[in-house]
Amino acid sequence: MIYVGIDIASDKHDYYMVHDSLKPFSRNSITIPNTISGFKKLQKDIITFCGVMKDSMVRIGLESTGIYHKAILLFLIENGYEVVLINPILTNMDKKSRRVHNPKNDNIDSKAICTFLMNSKDLKSYTLKSYHTESLKALSRERFKLVSEKRKIKQEIYNYIIQIFPEYLKLFSNIYAKSSFNILYKYPGASLIERAHIDSLAKLIHGRCSVDAYTIKLLAKSSIGDRSDYLSILLKNSLDNLKSIDNKIEAIEPKIKELVDSLGTKILSIPGISYITAGIILGEIGDISRFKNAESLISYSGLDIEVYESGKYKATNKSISKKGSKYLRYALFQVARVIWNHDKVFNNYYLKKQSEGKHYYVILGHIEKKIVRLIYSILKNNKEYTPQL
Repeated sequence: MIYVGIDIASDKHDYYMVHDSLKPFSRNSITIPNTISGFKKLQKDIITFCGVMKDSMVRIGLESTGIYHKAILLFLIENGYEVVLINPILTNMDKKSRRVHNPKNDNIDSKAICTFLMNSKDLKSYTLKSYHTESLKALSRERFKLVSEKRKIKQEIYNYIIQIFPEYLKLFSNIYAKSSFNILYKYPGASLIERAHIDSLAKLIHGRCSVDAYTIKLLAKSSIGDRSDYLSILLKNSLDNLKSIDNKIEAIEPKIKELVDSLGTKILSIPGISYITAGIILGEIGDISRFKNAESLISYSGLDIEVYESGKYKATNKSISKKGSKYLRYALFQVARVIWNHDKVFNNYYLKKQSEGKHYYVILGHIEKKIVRLIYSILKNNKEYTPQL
């Protein structure tokens, strides 16, 4: 087996290679630029060393350093190499345990990574599946952020309409739907709607809308709203922001679906789990083998009960720790709200807890834990959910 330790930096990388017979490829580490030519030089040296040692088995270790390791990591796994992504804390602790004095330079660091890799046979390899899961995590978190921003912008729009044209709110069941949005975007204010040609206004209204252009103009004319230009400008800006965020969300969602499908997951068989929630769940959990049992996954989700005791005092009010991933917790809550209405097993469980006098949100908390146990089982065994009545 040939071991390769790579010390990562922003603009260059240092690597050191050694065979398990302890024969090194070079006395000191070799520096390459963080470019495709640098990556190909590393690959060429690996091939050369494999030929010299007559050993085709290669294991490469590199530290997880924010974003700088990603390009070379993807290059290596796409070229079929076994790569281990190592927590820098572990290599640093290992290096300190071997030296009284702990100097730091790139030559020592790449050798230390190589040594740690040789002595840690149980480290799990990083795969394309791992890469796809990380991509899913990043995209799902970005979508989560955009949806949060969208809620805030919708509230801004509502507040501006209250000031500009409060009567408008009674005209549409959803003021953010296509017809309403188009009217507000072209005529952001009662005075502008009042002056609009009725045919131009009518063209913006969807055929299924119950409201007509004449009614809108009539209400605009008698509106008590503020007719200041600055409010119309602010409303138009918020509408632009809403449109921009919708476009960003629409660009992300197909890629989330593609990545979820690429993982071949069976959790979509659970009622209430869509591609969006599956993306959050799979991205946040990552490799299920990281968790020794379902209870450790519950703890990671922040759904475990926080116990507080001191001396003879024992807290009676128990709440969840919320120490884990808030994104995972959000997804589980969304699934819990749906699943008890669409699955007989969970519906029976909900009714049982309800008969015990539990509050709605307390019941959902119990359901969330039940969902985590189910997800753990499905991911571990790669089997679809089949309700057992």
